[in-house]
Formats: sequence, C-alpha cells, structure tokens
Amino acid sequence: MQKKNQYDGWELESFDEASNFRKYQIEKIEKYIKNKRILDVGSGRGGLVKYYKKVTKKISLIEPSKNLNSILKKKFKKDKIKVFKNKLVIKRKYETILYMDVIEHIQDYENEIYLNLKNLKKGGFLVINVPAFNFLYTDFDKNVGHLKRFTKKDFFNLSKKFHLNIKKLEYYDSIGFFLILCSKFLFRYDLKSKNVSKNIKIWNYLIPLSKVFDNLFFNKIGKSLICVLEKKK
Repeated sequence: MQKKNQYDGWELESFDEASNFRKYQIEKIEKYIKNKRILDVGSGRGGLVKYYKKVTKKISLIEPSKNLNSILKKKFKKDKIKVFKNKLVIKRKYETILYMDVIEHIQDYENEIYLNLKNLKKGGFLVINVPAFNFLYTDFDKNVGHLKRFTKKDFFNLSKKFHLNIKKLEYYDSIGFFLILCSKFLFRYDLKSKNVSKNIKIWNYLIPLSKVFDNLFFNKIGKSLICVLEKKK
C-alpha cells in the first residue's frame, strides 16, 4: 500500500466510537465479507475489526504507518490476526479486499487499487468506502488528509479501466450530508477542538434517522459512498 497523505490520525478514535455508523457500514457490505477471507487495507487503529469479527474469523490487516501498525499488532495479538505493513509480503489471495475510508488519502489511488488487485481472487470482491461529493469538501477534509471526495462517476471509470463488475454503488448517510452542508455554509468551528468529538457523537446518534431518509431518497445523496466491485472470473 502506498503511504497515505501524512497526518497524525487525530480523528480516528472519535470515528471508531461512532458505533451506529460503523454498524450501518457493515450492514451495507456484510454479504461480501461473511465467512470470507478478508484483507482490510489502511486499518488505522482497527476500529472496524470488532465488527468484521462478528461475520468472519479470517481477517488480515495492512497498515503502513509504523505507529499504527505497532498498535494493531499489540491490539490483535491474542486474536492471531495477521498485520502487514505493505502488500509485498502477502503470499495468499483473499476473497474480499476492503478500503474503508482510505483511498481519499492516496494521491494515485488507481495505481494503489491496481497493485492490490493481484491479492484478490477471481470472483472476489473489492469493497471501497469513501466520502462523497467534492462540493462537500471542507477544512475538516483538508485537516484529516483527504485529497478529494468521490462520486459514482469515479467508480464507473474505475470499473471500466480495470474490467471489474459493479455489484453495489450507492450513496448513504443523508443526515450526515445535510450536517456537512450546514457546517460548510452556515457555521464554522475549530476542527481540532473538543467540538469535533461532540459533533461526531451527535451525528452518530442521528444515524437511525439517516437510514430512514436514505430509503426515502433512494440513496441518491449521502455523506458517504459505498462501492463493491467484483473481479471477473
């Protein structure tokens, strides 16, 4: 894995504590990871692992950050979860590879995905979650190392370039979408203050409402975009 844009990951713990959102993410992709051998790329502090463990026992992680890699190895030592620093040392193929809020940190994300497709079995799934809509790009994105936000068009192009089948492609978290609009155009706050943790808690509390509105809006808008691509057999 290429190194992510350099930042200290100060927001990761707050997002990892957003349990309603994390559960919602897993609901979106459960059928593509259940009982499968999975590789989670750019695992950060491993906040999603406890949710993966509920649907599969075959989990491996990649985290290029030296500090975060060390945290992961200590954290999951008893679980015997393999933690790699880069893809070059991997000697097996996986049924599902995940990039959960990762490629927005990578300048040449297409090359990153191309290189890691070698670790994916034919008929396997590539799961990618990203922040949606570049017009929602804020100082928060900049401060956490996001280089861009994405639309469905990015993944239509990606699927054609690498000859992958699109199995799922939808926006979600409509409440998050409107909260970002409000923060971008109606008010501002110090992104590194305690307000961030507080705001994440409020947003997480509203996720059940977001699920309702996502259905009402037919997943046409959302703070996030989930894409599942299948490697052709």
